[in-house]
Amino acid sequence: MTNINANFEYCIKKFGPPKDGETVPTEIRETYRGKVPQSLLDFWDVYGTGLWLDGKFQLVRPDRYQSLVDMLFEGDPDFPPGQSVLIGYTAFGTLMIWNDKNYFLRTDLVDKVAFTRHVSPKHPMLDGDRNLPTTLSNIDGDGYDYIEHTDAAKPLFARAMKKCGKLAYGECYGFVPAVGLGGRGVLDEVNKVRAAEHFAIIGQLEPIQLRYMDTEKRKIVVLREIGAPQSVALPSE
Repeated sequence: MTNINANFEYCIKKFGPPKDGETVPTEIRETYRGKVPQSLLDFWDVYGTGLWLDGKFQLVRPDRYQSLVDMLFEGDPDFPPGQSVLIGYTAFGTLMIWNDKNYFLRTDLVDKVAFTRHVSPKHPMLDGDRNLPTTLSNIDGDGYDYIEHTDAAKPLFARAMKKCGKLAYGECYGFVPAVGLGGRGVLDEVNKVRAAEHFAIIGQLEPIQLRYMDTEKRKIVVLREIGAPQSVALPSE
């Protein structure tokens, strides 16, 4: 019997098992051994993938999105695609990408910002088996919603669900036209779309800026564009 990490158990207690998803077969799990923490492999074994919070966040089978990760991170010195794994995504297309060295990279495909919390070895993070589920336990926060591009700047998820209906597994809410192609990022433009295809399109519209939290100076530092090996890399250990 597979034992579930206590931090993942907390996620299940808080959100319930993921709904309406799919299993992650043994051969797929083995493909990602050494690229993700053992706690995630165990979670996939027992619960598979699916929706949490009516689709505010979806856990995915990563092999179905590997071509997207390859496209976004080709040549990246800190998040090479062969070592970077899409764990899940928010309803509006913020990707939670795991890397065993630098941990989560939160990549907002709409607003073109990728944010890492990589820190100096002087201030080590939790080990991966704790960090990954602890991060996922916070997906109910407003930071995992999308803020409408209006003066009121209100979260969009609940209103998008009322307008368009609940998301199915593999869907997301997308702006039509896309932000970057004339879209304004407002409720009137929200539609339900197939996530993989939508992400592949908007991921190519503009470069994505990599930002880093400098915990010593307590400020956000703009590093470079993702996939740009000639630029400055993250601080090394």
